Amino acid sequence: MPNQSQCIFEIMLRIINKVSELMVKPRTFGTGDVLYASEIHMIDVIGRNPGIHVTEIANKLGITKGAVPKMIRKLLQKELIYRYQAKDNKKMVLFELTPKGNTAFQEHAEFHEKLDQGIINRFNSLQASELLIFNDIMGEIERYIDKIGQEK
Repeated sequence: MPNQSQCIFEIMLRIINKVSELMVKPRTFGTGDVLYASEIHMIDVIGRNPGIHVTEIANKLGITKGAVPKMIRKLLQKELIYRYQAKDNKKMVLFELTPKGNTAFQEHAEFHEKLDQGIINRFNSLQASELLIFNDIMGEIERYIDKIGQEK
């Protein structure tokens, strides 16, 4: 019979797997176009940062600059974003959401608000001391995972 720590660990793994599956599942986000996680997250970055350029997009998403143009082309084809030149630098291309892209941006925000709020509500029901303990444990787990990830 597994001990309580093993049971908690198994729940944590199930949660990670379920959230991963939920996040990678393509959705339309009210646009009629199937949007993959990488696309909606780029829409989210552009929606939060109108007039953003390729380097900033790459930095905010934690991807290479070379990976951005391919996704940009897909979003342009789906008419979710538009591009324009900076007024003071004709070589710099900037991006903003179209009305259709803004619909996806808003629906994505609502999706996260619904998902996040249910979890936050549960956290809010805990005592301050319980939250501090939980926060400490989660921080330790994150640092441990980071350490394992850095090992070769």
